[in-house]
Amino acid sequence: MTEVNHTGTPLDSAMEDEQAAGIAERTLQMARERLAALDNLPTSDHVAVFDELHRELSTVLNGLDQGEPRSR
Repeated sequence: MTEVNHTGTPLDSAMEDEQAAGIAERTLQMARERLAALDNLPTSDHVAVFDELHRELSTVLNGLDQGEPRSR
């Protein structure tokens, strides 16, 4: 029998959701910090930062979509 939490969600699923939420929050915080740092970079360097962030965010989102959360 599968254990459930107080909302009736299976514990494994709830833990996976919690891990995914944590990964998403850390990823968003990192992205916000990197975007805020753009003010200190020449405009010509912005595209490289955007491209790198896009790759990293896509990797994390793909991992979450596949049910295999990955951190950077």
